[in-house]
Amino acid sequence: MFKRVIKLLAAAVVIVLLSAIFLAANLNQRFEDMSVRNGNWMTSVATGSEGAGMMLKAAVAIGGLLASTQENSMYYRLSSVAGEPLRLNCRYRIEGTDYDADWWSITAYGWDNYLIPNAQKRYSFNDENLVRNADGSWVITVANTEQAGNWLPVGPSGAPEWRKPGDYDFDLLLRLYTPGKAYLETPESAALPKVTLEACR
Repeated sequence: MFKRVIKLLAAAVVIVLLSAIFLAANLNQRFEDMSVRNGNWMTSVATGSEGAGMMLKAAVAIGGLLASTQENSMYYRLSSVAGEPLRLNCRYRIEGTDYDADWWSITAYGWDNYLIPNAQKRYSFNDENLVRNADGSWVITVANTEQAGNWLPVGPSGAPEWRKPGDYDFDLLLRLYTPGKAYLETPESAALPKVTLEACR
């Protein structure tokens, strides 16, 4: 009798875990289905809108985006460059200038949607803490080894071996608070940072 109960409990745990994995995959796909692309960046035109349904709200919750209305905040996510997923063993260059918003930031999140632990305790840059060039432009280097200038650490820990090879190790999230007209009306062509792959080890 006891062995039978243990087997039933084990089977229930497996079913719950498989259901959670399936739900997360389904919600992430749902988020992508309701999104528009702007280069390598992706945003949802429904996030924070009156038309956002239950599935989108669940996808937003899993992604850690505390979305309000679009007029208050918009989010662009980047998990690949030129079709290649972001990797912790690679170095990336983000270039940009100021954007039409009251405040904006760029944050790196690990494959698990959490901030990436690092000794510097540096997880993002925003329009107030960047070191800028003389013309107001700026460059952020994303890497797991120390870099000069605006360095956004993404390591040294890597993604677990059981993850699918095509999955990204981390992604970047651009937050725009009180975004300007272009982001609200033409999010697929509004000005965004340029992200390029520099090298991999």
